[in-house]
Amino acid sequence: MWSPTIAILLLFVASSTTKTVDLSHRGLKKEDFFMELQTQINLADVTDLILRENEFDSFLDCSTNLANLRTLDLSQNHLQRFFFLCKDEYNLQLLNVSHNKLEYIDDNAFNDRIPKLKILDLSWNKLSIVNETMLEHFKILEYLSLANNPINNGIHENAFWNLKALRYLNLSNVSSSHFTSVYFKTLSNLSTLDLSDNPLRMVPLLPINLEELDLSGTYISGLQDVFLPQLRELKLNNMQNLKELSFNDLENLTSLEILSVVGSKKLIHLKLFPYNGRILPRLQQLLINDCSLKTLDYNMLPIIKRTAVLNLQNNPWNCDCKMQWMSMSNSTRILSRNIKCSAPDEHRDKLLSEIPNYELECDDQASVFHPVLWACILILVVAIILAVGFFLLKRPLGRWDIGRKNRDTVTYKNVDESSNDMVRILAVNDAIERNEE
Repeated sequence: MWSPTIAILLLFVASSTTKTVDLSHRGLKKEDFFMELQTQINLADVTDLILRENEFDSFLDCSTNLANLRTLDLSQNHLQRFFFLCKDEYNLQLLNVSHNKLEYIDDNAFNDRIPKLKILDLSWNKLSIVNETMLEHFKILEYLSLANNPINNGIHENAFWNLKALRYLNLSNVSSSHFTSVYFKTLSNLSTLDLSDNPLRMVPLLPINLEELDLSGTYISGLQDVFLPQLRELKLNNMQNLKELSFNDLENLTSLEILSVVGSKKLIHLKLFPYNGRILPRLQQLLINDCSLKTLDYNMLPIIKRTAVLNLQNNPWNCDCKMQWMSMSNSTRILSRNIKCSAPDEHRDKLLSEIPNYELECDDQASVFHPVLWACILILVVAIILAVGFFLLKRPLGRWDIGRKNRDTVTYKNVDESSNDMVRILAVNDAIERNEE
């Protein structure tokens, strides 16, 4: 199927002089077309030739006259090769060879004979390499899709360097684990980039002029340091490793209007702290449905109040005291009508707006309070024990008794008398000792 972008470009290349021949869904083989049908049709006058969903395994321009051809649709055939060899220059502007069996694009297919090409769809083939010469002649190409090819890391670093007019690039599901900044170095007009469904773990360095970016289905877990001041739409659908979305990381996306995070089943937390007015000032649509959000922090209120379209449906909401703030303003009350509770059991399948605030209780408050209480008691007991021990060690010792084996016991008493009394006592003791001798 044509994407909306291709449909718009189709209208662009169409004119009142268009002559279309639609032979799609006929089960035609190349022999049927080149040997029979073209004898009945003056292909020299045809501008749009639609051969979609037939059984062509190759297409050779030498077998027909395509002098005025501007659109050629060979999608959903069995093409393994095609060539433009027999005319010096074609007026071809749109070529669709998607959903075929192409493994390699020969230099005789993409050459200087079709320099006016603006739209090229190579998606859903078996391409494993995009070399530096494959696209070198398409200097006015605006739309390129290589989606759903097993390219892996087979894109040459210079593969897109001549595509300076390119506005749309689709590299979805090409099994690439990284895209270096060199790929996009010369793509100064690129506005739409699709990198979805690739095993990316980090956001690559991207053209600063991007307006639409799709990172859906990747393994990226955060969006730190992403600087895309002209980006209007960001898709993060079906993310594999995104557990927390910090809106502070989006501070440099000052033109963002649409943020889609649909079906990211590991997403459990939205974070906005600290808040400042530079975060997503132009946001109009915030789509975070079918994820795993259980609660919504009060810090999200500034974003919610100024976002016109907000979809938070089909999340396993836990309707407890942490959601009471949702009834504070008209904007949040309207939102609460679309939030269906999954827990606790007494509120299951109820809308948050139907539950009075006094019934939004937190069951985990007691479970948190008791451990804290016991910890405080334990600390108090230890402090008392240490204080008692310190007091016993520091108090004055009233008496010391020292026992010695086979000797008399000598008893010392604390004496608190005047110096004269002390002299008298010593004198008496000396006299007694002399008498004994």
